[in-house]
Amino acid sequence: MKYSYIFSLDEAIDSLKAFEKDKYLFLDTEVAVKSFKDIDFFSDKIRLVQIGNYNEIFLYDMFLIPEFAKYLKPLLEQKGIIGHNLKFDIKFLKTNFDIFPQIVFDTMIASQLLSEHEGEKHSLQAVSYRLTENHLDKSQQASAWGLRDLSQEQLDYAAKDVDILREIFPILRDRLNSIKTSHKASGEIHKTFSLDNAVAVVEMAFVPQLAQIELTGMPVDENELKKMLQQVSQDYQRKYISFYRKYGVDPFSPQKVTAWLTSKLGLKLPRTQKGSLSSQDSALRQYIDRAEVKELLEIRSEKKTLDKLKELSSHLRNGRIYSEFKQIGAPTGRMASSRPNLQNITRELRKLFKAHKGRKLIVADYSQIELRIAAEYVNDETMIKAFSEGKDLHRFTASLILGKEYEEITKEERQMAKAINFGLIYGISPKSLMEYAKNNYGIDITLREAQKFHERFFEVYSGFKKWHEKVKEELSKKHSIVVYSLLGRRMVVNRFTEAVNFPIQATGSDMLKMAVVFFGKLKDGLDANIVNLVHDEIVVDVKEEDAPKAKDILSESMLRAGKILLKKVPVEFEAQIVESWAEK
Repeated sequence: MKYSYIFSLDEAIDSLKAFEKDKYLFLDTEVAVKSFKDIDFFSDKIRLVQIGNYNEIFLYDMFLIPEFAKYLKPLLEQKGIIGHNLKFDIKFLKTNFDIFPQIVFDTMIASQLLSEHEGEKHSLQAVSYRLTENHLDKSQQASAWGLRDLSQEQLDYAAKDVDILREIFPILRDRLNSIKTSHKASGEIHKTFSLDNAVAVVEMAFVPQLAQIELTGMPVDENELKKMLQQVSQDYQRKYISFYRKYGVDPFSPQKVTAWLTSKLGLKLPRTQKGSLSSQDSALRQYIDRAEVKELLEIRSEKKTLDKLKELSSHLRNGRIYSEFKQIGAPTGRMASSRPNLQNITRELRKLFKAHKGRKLIVADYSQIELRIAAEYVNDETMIKAFSEGKDLHRFTASLILGKEYEEITKEERQMAKAINFGLIYGISPKSLMEYAKNNYGIDITLREAQKFHERFFEVYSGFKKWHEKVKEELSKKHSIVVYSLLGRRMVVNRFTEAVNFPIQATGSDMLKMAVVFFGKLKDGLDANIVNLVHDEIVVDVKEEDAPKAKDILSESMLRAGKILLKKVPVEFEAQIVESWAEK
């Protein structure tokens, strides 16, 4: 493996001639950080930028030639860039040198898209071994990159990371192209890398957008957060001490709580799959009218709120909270948020997230999107017709199942139909429906009622009945089957619930990511940035005077993404300009 270590500006500028005819380049970075466990993208520094094509690899020492960044900017922003876990490199390039590549191919994302096993690893070391049997030594990764003189081992390691990309990229691209998708790929990424898989093109276009989301951070009212943390902490301590004195039980000891509930209060508790008695919240909600149980649930709830406030506070910086998102957090393409998780913020805590002075938030979400996708996916004529006529599907389902006029459906009946719709499209049993309605919607229905609703639902929406029967038949013949989202995301499943859930959830994930990519392209320099994504919801932070324009662009992006995937069912969403996230 031949490479050149470059620490002279003239030599660096001259080296760029080697890349003039390339459509794409291979890239990696090595960074000097204070702590590899807690990397700071705003103050840690890039030491090396490694760039290669199929003939050359250059290692540019940015500590010695920082002014070379202005020459790198047009190169990396105009050509295609191939790297592994590129979000990491893009964030550092943006904060260190204001370089923001957008035509990218991420070999980690490619590996995840091709994976058929949830436990499979996708580090560069794992992927290179799986595809080429190369044993990549990563021992130098956490070495001291801030030293004045880099060792030969460090330089060899830095060059090897680029060299391995040259081997794995064509294999991954060709395997992605061998998966036929229902939509044709288009755009710069498709043309630059000859990438024909539409799902892969969307995921690659999403990589820099997600890097930008993480770098922008979610605005928060710092004073309110501190006040609430102090108040909740005091309330929790008071309730905990009062409970312990009154009942002599630690509310966070499952064994002691279970013994107390059964022997002292005489409650009958359900058993877990392992056979032990369950004292989880869901098992206790049926006894909410008992003062002791109510107190226990309140303490647990208060503790969850306190833990969340502590988590948020620990990631606070200059009035913003910076989360990390795993782009493919599930086989369906859904993202996962951590450090801190911004996807599980309760309505009570959403009021802490406020636009800063002179700015606004735009909060937008798709309306009943999973049901709309399900209707299209299954091609259920009754459900498609209801959506086409602008009906509220929960009210509509309630009217059909209860045999009442659409206008006469009560709020509680609509809530019950919500549980029926969301539960039964994914094939849960009558017994599970009874529990699902109680635990998620606070609706009590008997087993007999659940059985009746189950039967009636599949009479009314016969398309779902046929689909479920077909899936069950396929699964009984084979151990696993392949399912696809409406865009063409491929997923291998071996359980019925996965087979009917994954394609719907995955289509929603594809749609949201497409909307984000469109917004990134259409905003064209507008001071508006996406700051959070929660399944079917997009939150944008925007300069106050630009808010109406940004709202229009976001609406156009969401509509465009929806119309690509839904041909028979109308796409509906709501977008509002607000001060606080809680206002939506």
